[in-house]
Amino acid sequence: MICKVSPRDTVFFRTGRPFSMGDETWSDSTFPPYPSNFYGALRTFIIFSREGLQAFKEGKYINDIGSPESKGNMIIYGPLLYNDIDLFFPIPLDLIEVKGDNEKELTPLDNISTPKIFTSNYPFENILVYKGESDIDTPKGFIDKPSLKDYLSGEFKNLFKREVSEFYKTELKIGIAREKNTLTSKEGYLYLIPLTRLKEDISFVVEVQNVEDMPKRGLLQLGGEGKTALLEEVNDDSLNDLKNLHINLDNGYFKLYLATPSIFNNGFLPSWIDKESLEGEKDGVRIKLVTAAIGKLIKIGGWDLANKRPKPMYNAVPAGSVYYFRILNNCPSEKVKEIFHFKNISDVNPEEGFGLSLVGRFKI
Repeated sequence: MICKVSPRDTVFFRTGRPFSMGDETWSDSTFPPYPSNFYGALRTFIIFSREGLQAFKEGKYINDIGSPESKGNMIIYGPLLYNDIDLFFPIPLDLIEVKGDNEKELTPLDNISTPKIFTSNYPFENILVYKGESDIDTPKGFIDKPSLKDYLSGEFKNLFKREVSEFYKTELKIGIAREKNTLTSKEGYLYLIPLTRLKEDISFVVEVQNVEDMPKRGLLQLGGEGKTALLEEVNDDSLNDLKNLHINLDNGYFKLYLATPSIFNNGFLPSWIDKESLEGEKDGVRIKLVTAAIGKLIKIGGWDLANKRPKPMYNAVPAGSVYYFRILNNCPSEKVKEIFHFKNISDVNPEEGFGLSLVGRFKI
């Protein structure tokens, strides 16, 4: 089931940075939200659309949404930004913004062999560089689905960024803790948090699988501050259009673009890639990592509501990161696509939506 989730007010999604009122006065937020924010919200929504928390604790929903001790078979893909017409994605990190006449147009970095005079601990056989002479910058914002499809197909003629301001704005909220008995303000407990207000036509799309009798409409609690969002089933082929995208990999190479953050056991490397040789195998596809465009690792944690304790804190590769691979065993394009395209490839919590990858072509 494909769900549209529309916040009814501002939303607040915490980063992995600890925040304790009285010690800090500023709480960080992140946007787009992590997949775990949606996985937890949807799971809770489903619990209370049925018999409630006690039935969940008794294991009555073990087959789909699990129990407090274990997860069931529920899996999500996303979230992705949506405006009833199109989907929007984090800008791939191998695209740059060349300062000049049209700064919304995006340009790909060139993938070249690492020069022999290149002396460092850089592990890859190829390197991503910009060969031009103009000033460049790392673009901020999003790209729409048509641009992403061109990017994944190896065509770079119509790649344009969409500004952050087209999707949301940040509003600052000042708060203060209160004494439980007197309800008066606690001295030294003033704090400031950044809230996100989506533009009127902007929402999220997330695909939910393996859930029995998934409610088609209702209100769920999303993020901090107890804010609500409207969930509705949508009959939109946007995701299927992306899933069925034809990618020609006849040159023996492909790239993986991460639409959501991914948690790998070996830092930025998936567990199925050897640290030394950078070769590996996944479900019969033998590959070698030849280069990558990876953002700064982010911290992802959370709060375990069932057990009332913090979840483990992980380093995660951010959305927009791109991995370039060479196929070593002549697997056909369809086999590569079957294993990697629109799949959650995260080593940790893939069922929560981490590591949503899309296969793309790159020319050598």
